[in-house]
Amino acid sequence: MDAQKTGRLITQARKEKGLTQKGLAQVLHVSAQAVSKWERGLNFPDLALLEPLGDCLGLTVSELLSGTRGEAPGDELLRDSLRILPAQLGGKVRRWRTAALACLGVLLALVLGGGAWYVKNRTELLPQPVTVISPIERTEQQILATRAAGLSDVYLYDLTVADGAACYQVQLEYWTSEGLIRTWPVAEAYDPSAPRRQPLGFSYQRGKAPLTMELTVSLDPGTWQSTLDEVPALDLGYTMSALNETCEIDPEYGAVLACWSLPTEETVHQGPDGQVSVNYVPPEWTGAVEEPQVDDGARFLLLRLTVS
Repeated sequence: MDAQKTGRLITQARKEKGLTQKGLAQVLHVSAQAVSKWERGLNFPDLALLEPLGDCLGLTVSELLSGTRGEAPGDELLRDSLRILPAQLGGKVRRWRTAALACLGVLLALVLGGGAWYVKNRTELLPQPVTVISPIERTEQQILATRAAGLSDVYLYDLTVADGAACYQVQLEYWTSEGLIRTWPVAEAYDPSAPRRQPLGFSYQRGKAPLTMELTVSLDPGTWQSTLDEVPALDLGYTMSALNETCEIDPEYGAVLACWSLPTEETVHQGPDGQVSVNYVPPEWTGAVEEPQVDDGARFLLLRLTVS
């Protein structure tokens, strides 16, 4: 078969039918660029298109194969068509094979990625060198529902414990510019059988007695409820911030889950009208805080978790 002769025949027959390349392409559901390549002899039409192309142009399949009008079917044309068929199908098979391999690769990557995530986060097959804590975000509706029920705010976390860690300790610390002034133990447990990944939650509210705070901490080893007494300046109010990003917990100094800023010492005074004026320093100390650098007059409470 001669692609140049077939291209010239297609061009002649198309013009005789008053068709443009675009019009012929639309009839055959191919691109105008494909028709242009046929007519220039750059490509030969797919064998599956020869019959509809011939019907559209008033040509027989034999005429299209030979590029000559009035050509009758013959052995040579049959052999040519059998030679071109594997070439045309080969390109399509290669494209389909490439697409199939690409899809298979994406599917395999998803399966492997999902399997790795499951093994890492849902099993204890891989080593866990450090303890990591991540906050669980609550929706505004959940927060409002808690407050509407008259309950204290609850803060939730995912805790992934390092291999070999079994000692859990939570304490409240009182810091000023002079350093650590006092600690209140809140929770303590030793449990080697606790799962690697477990939930952690805490809540707080002012106690019924003056200068007291009620703290509840829940871990897999248990739940602790504590009433902490003689918390300085708690009756004057406070501002509070909780850990809001993933944090590694150092085995020695742990991580700060929450920080309460108490009224500063210098700015607490009573005016002539009897009203008390109170100022606070932003409660910025959460996360990997070993020893906060507290300015003169500032006072903070830190809730610290240690897992070792």
